[in-house]
Amino acid sequence: MINKNRIVKNFLDLTLIDGIHGKESEVAGNLIHRLKKLGLTVSMDQAGKSFGGDTGNLIAKLPGNSDYPPIFLCAHMDTILPTKNLVHIIKDDVIYSDGNTILGGDNRAGIAVVLEIVETIIENEIPHGNLEVLFTVCEEAGMHGAKSLDINNLESRLGLVFDSQASPGSYIIEAPGAVSFNIEVKGKSAHAAVSPEKGIHAIQIASKAISNLKLGRWAETGMLNIGIIEGGKAINVIPDFVKITGETRNANKDELNYQKDYIKLIFEEAAKEFGGSVQITFSEKYDGYQFDENAPFFEPIRKGIADAGFIPTPIKYPGGSDANVLNNKGLTAVNLGVGFKNAHSFNEHISIENLVSAANIGLNIVKNYYNGKS
Repeated sequence: MINKNRIVKNFLDLTLIDGIHGKESEVAGNLIHRLKKLGLTVSMDQAGKSFGGDTGNLIAKLPGNSDYPPIFLCAHMDTILPTKNLVHIIKDDVIYSDGNTILGGDNRAGIAVVLEIVETIIENEIPHGNLEVLFTVCEEAGMHGAKSLDINNLESRLGLVFDSQASPGSYIIEAPGAVSFNIEVKGKSAHAAVSPEKGIHAIQIASKAISNLKLGRWAETGMLNIGIIEGGKAINVIPDFVKITGETRNANKDELNYQKDYIKLIFEEAAKEFGGSVQITFSEKYDGYQFDENAPFFEPIRKGIADAGFIPTPIKYPGGSDANVLNNKGLTAVNLGVGFKNAHSFNEHISIENLVSAANIGLNIVKNYYNGKS
């Protein structure tokens, strides 16, 4: 039932609208027009005010049979980088940019998929309960739209999120929480040639600590990374200060806390060895989640994927999304593979087949959910 030409056109049109995180007002205006034209009632919350953005989350509702359970479909409106002056190139049924901008598949592909599901349901008069559409803002900068969402504005307590590079047929059962950290290493300055023994080398402390860290992958979805190092004033001065910025992730809260303690211990030991000191600040970005694969809400999801001709594939995914925030707000949000590739880069692309397949899978899941198979 999915209209291939329509979903491709909608995707191409949506990616031409420039709207990075915090500046999604033009995207929101376009979507309000589209959703109202389809007959949905649309409201906007005040999420943008909480982080200095120019618009809020959109919640649209398509009334249905109240005997069926409600469900929401979610995607985010912002892109990580601008798509201004985007030029599309379609080669072998794969959509690219010309390499001068990102494509914006993350997450305009998700929006196009949601719109296609809704329009297909309407034009084919597919029986449904109350269907809700949630288009969030500022996902790329920390899921701020989802964090500001009042879930009481939604009737649904279960929904589908279309925001993963995983291939269609995949559904995420685990995703990590993330914590960023700032570490200030303090030493003592001295003339590097005349009296180096009077100094305490902050860079040496930092390098010793970093060399002792287990950087990279932790378990299946966890990680630890040092991303930024700043310090030093001149080549003939023992540096007395270094600032280090990094991030650690884990789906398991206890393991994430262990990783924080581990980072603190390694840096404190290095500082003690050389006579310096460290100050560490951790900032919670978002929590992780882990689903029970046997949970009953997965039944219509697996069946919907199979009905679309794919093998249902549960995966543990190392990236975060609005699903992290929504799940930790008490909703059940299952993130599905859409299949855009190389997100956040100028080589981002998506095949037309994946775009159509993601919509077909979503439609079949909705149909199964409304057939009482939840």
